[in-house]
Amino acid sequence: MNVKLADSHAHLDEPQMASMKDEVLNRARQAGVHLVINVGIGLANSRQVVDSAQRFPQVFATVGVHPHGAQALRPETIDALTPLVRHPKVVAVGEIGLDFYRRRSPEAVQEFWFRELLEWACGLNRVVVVHTREATAATLKILREFRGRLPGGVMHCFAGSYEEARDFLDLGLYLSFSGVLTYPPAEPLRRVAARLPLDRLLVETDCPYLAPQPWRGKRNEPAYLPATAATLARLHDLPLSRLAERTWNNTVTLFGLNGRLPPESEK
Repeated sequence: MNVKLADSHAHLDEPQMASMKDEVLNRARQAGVHLVINVGIGLANSRQVVDSAQRFPQVFATVGVHPHGAQALRPETIDALTPLVRHPKVVAVGEIGLDFYRRRSPEAVQEFWFRELLEWACGLNRVVVVHTREATAATLKILREFRGRLPGGVMHCFAGSYEEARDFLDLGLYLSFSGVLTYPPAEPLRRVAARLPLDRLLVETDCPYLAPQPWRGKRNEPAYLPATAATLARLHDLPLSRLAERTWNNTVTLFGLNGRLPPESEK
């Protein structure tokens, strides 16, 4: 495709995808996706995403612990993650945050470690990739405690209200839209997305989850990102190429990738 898209949130090292990264990234390139942020969700997985970033020039990594794993977190975990986050191809701390929907870790434990991981990110001067589900009020409360200290970040897979979007934007964060934006019941989210400033928006797959509507229920991958981008482009009355350019630039800016991309991605 004659577009250049950035997938701002993928999980290439989840078991459903790990053995086929070469094919997945080849299909992504053919679809116009030339940059993938591969997101860590735990210590072992963070090691894997850093290895993948070393292997593939167009892939960069983040290092963190998903809130589902908060109960197993220990100070030694952060000690073990710290050398990884200093790797030259690691661009953020994440995925971190709160998930009060599944509650695989108690809420109080999630909140404690969310604060600890944000403090860690501030000390490292790293932007953050934030997960929130059924926990927006608590997420905002904690993020506001770090106002003025946190270097920046993104609310991944944003699916909230306009008021919630403005609250996150007010904290200096970006908002990223996934394939959920394409689902027929997501008209309220599309109305929100249409009102938001383009200079703060990203697109993502969250693959292998949340495939856009044409592939809904199947394993997602970066090659499907144009469907989500096309929906966001339509909402802002833009051609896909222009929307791709805007979200590409936002991704590069947020993750500090100017001058760090492979030559073929810079074209």
